[in-house]
Amino acid sequence: MRFVPNGLARAAVRFKPASFVGTFVALLMASLIVSACGILLETGLRASVPAERYAHAPVVAAADQYEYVVTGSGEDREEEAVPLPDTARVDAGLVDRAARAPGARAAVADFSFPVRGGDGALTGHGWGSHAFTGTALASGSAPRGGEVVLDADTARTAKAGVGDTIVLETAA
Repeated sequence: MRFVPNGLARAAVRFKPASFVGTFVALLMASLIVSACGILLETGLRASVPAERYAHAPVVAAADQYEYVVTGSGEDREEEAVPLPDTARVDAGLVDRAARAPGARAAVADFSFPVRGGDGALTGHGWGSHAFTGTALASGSAPRGGEVVLDADTARTAKAGVGDTIVLETAA
């Protein structure tokens, strides 16, 4: 009897090629799934979004961005979290209550809104929340009605300086 390495595997490929191809495809797909899961796991472990705007705020309160829908009852009861189509906001009256909380030095409402200026989209914020950004005005003064403060990059892009008029569009 003669020993032929991989004789059984060669015979399987020769006489049943569909089984070989099916096994190969199954192993290929399994390795792709395991690799994708590993990549997702590694991304989840290493990825972090650093705090920017609220980095210096000791406490941030925000509204829940989901609506909870309950269906069924008893053992068949299910609760599903559905993302809201627009940003949920915290009631403005809560700022006064938070300011009166024991140990609170101040409470500031920050409202954000989309702004279009020139050829780019920006995000506008209420002036009061600048206290938590860790930034200060480089020139000019705090804005009054009808005025805005731009960061240095946005001002440079718009070719605007202190006192200049720029056109911004909001939903209102």
